[in-house]
Amino acid sequence: MSQDSPRAGRGCAAAVPEGLYQPPPVVEVPKEGGSPVARFTGEDGRECVFRFEELPLPGMHLDFAYALGVRIGPGGGCRTQRAASGQWQSIKRFLLLLDRLPVPPQRVEDLRARHLERYLMSRRETCSEKSARRDLQGLLRIVRALPGQDRLDRTAADFAGQRGHGVDAQQEMRPGYSDREFQAVMAAARSDVAAIRDRLAAGESLLRRFLEAPDSLTLAEREQGVRLEAMARTGRVQVDYRGLSAGEYPAACYAQARQLFAIDPDLAPLLIYAAGLSSSNPETLKELPAEHRLLEERAVAVTLTKRRRGKANSRASVHWSVDPDRDLRTMGSFYLLLHRMMARSRAFSHTASVWSIWAGSGRGGARHAATAGHCGPFDAELARKLKLRAWADGHGLVGDDGAPLEMLVTRMKKTVEARTAKRVGGHLPSARLTNTAQTSFAHYLRADPFISEWAADVLTEAITDAEHHARDVMLRLGGADPKAVPQTARNKAEVGELDTLAASCLDMEHHPAGGRCRSSFLSCFSCSNALVLERHLPALLALVDALREDLQQRDAEQWTARHGTTWQILTRDILPRFSPAQHAAAAQGKPLLPLDLLDGPKEAP
Repeated sequence: MSQDSPRAGRGCAAAVPEGLYQPPPVVEVPKEGGSPVARFTGEDGRECVFRFEELPLPGMHLDFAYALGVRIGPGGGCRTQRAASGQWQSIKRFLLLLDRLPVPPQRVEDLRARHLERYLMSRRETCSEKSARRDLQGLLRIVRALPGQDRLDRTAADFAGQRGHGVDAQQEMRPGYSDREFQAVMAAARSDVAAIRDRLAAGESLLRRFLEAPDSLTLAEREQGVRLEAMARTGRVQVDYRGLSAGEYPAACYAQARQLFAIDPDLAPLLIYAAGLSSSNPETLKELPAEHRLLEERAVAVTLTKRRRGKANSRASVHWSVDPDRDLRTMGSFYLLLHRMMARSRAFSHTASVWSIWAGSGRGGARHAATAGHCGPFDAELARKLKLRAWADGHGLVGDDGAPLEMLVTRMKKTVEARTAKRVGGHLPSARLTNTAQTSFAHYLRADPFISEWAADVLTEAITDAEHHARDVMLRLGGADPKAVPQTARNKAEVGELDTLAASCLDMEHHPAGGRCRSSFLSCFSCSNALVLERHLPALLALVDALREDLQQRDAEQWTARHGTTWQILTRDILPRFSPAQHAAAAQGKPLLPLDLLDGPKEAP
């Protein structure tokens, strides 16, 4: 340690509160009697309260409240408001179903397996098989958490403990969109986003001209400018109600608010377009923060919330590229556009999210009275109804089957994952955008029919290409380059116009040593004019047989002197270049080679 460095001190112990820590109870039971109440606080700070007094069968309330507390408590598996609400809905639907039975069970001990099976059948009447099995899984988790499992009837306990009730539901996966469907959705969303941008820009332009040069405006523009100035200052929508009936007030209020603020119908195209650009889950996009860092006008750094990764890994920083000239080209530019369009509303809603809209003063508007009707649309809960089906129907979007297109943000993410995998040739480490390669394959690519079809085509092309290259053997002997063969000469060789004994001669009139070639056919295999193709393989195999037969008739030393070089070229350099399948096919059509051809051309007597 350097002598100039100060010595580290001993440090201080962290302050610890006195006594044992007692977390607030998840389930509260009124002392004066009554139904229990379960309270949930998610990791994101969102809260909800579940009151059992609104449910029938009070004899089961305490047991099911305890089981719900286990599921939504600190040690349970529910970390978000939506997951906790799903568990509550399972209990609510189950007790309402039991209450409609001719003889409903009154206690947990009265539950039977047939009650659980009836719950599955009732869910099938109102939802798909996948949703019904998922709901059954949620109920079975509650049943397995009921206190005193030994009190349960054996059939009910066995049914709840059986595995596989939801396996089929989890294996089925809704695919992404086809390329045509995806392009149609993105085109519709892009047109809406551009219209929202231009609408708000027009309102801001009128407000700016009113503040800078009101005398240059017409009377109608000045009156509108006065209302816009009051809206920008107070956040409250100013409407000229003259000549309007009471039934027209809400529409006029929204028409005025949309001049400066984003409103509820704007959320659908904005969220869909964000999913198409970023390939993020809808819950991640709904929790986009307003806080960000702009890096040299080229990229924007944003900290995302990724709740599916668990509490320890729920934060991830991403860097999105920015194109200053095109707001709708990259996710970074689009994020900054969102930030600008919702800045005025965000100043009144005080939300930490980039999303902020004027929600109005209608049903539920009292909750936003303190913020002049402005709110973060996903602050209270992520499951806000966006009316995606109505948006898709309004644009006339249809699927490849001709039916109205089912619009889901999750399918947009799957589509982008699949398109990215195609673009990089299926290399998953390069294709991953927001997940690991294993997650991308297991949850987004494995069961996608478009990816399966594309992968089958790629595999077929690869096999065909490999087979073509394996069969397309072209050898230049004597050390010559096969790529230097003119196409016209190759075409002649392929049809047999240049054939010799077991090869083709590219130029018989010009021997490498000069003059017309008068050498033995066996010398072709060491000549730079020789060319060997797959069509020569039967003759090559026949030549090998002829050389073996000639070996039986000559002295080994004499045979080696005459044919040893040719044998080595054939067996070491030429024949190994062909596959076993090619050898087997060629062996079926070997020609008969006269042995006197091995000695080359002779003078006529």
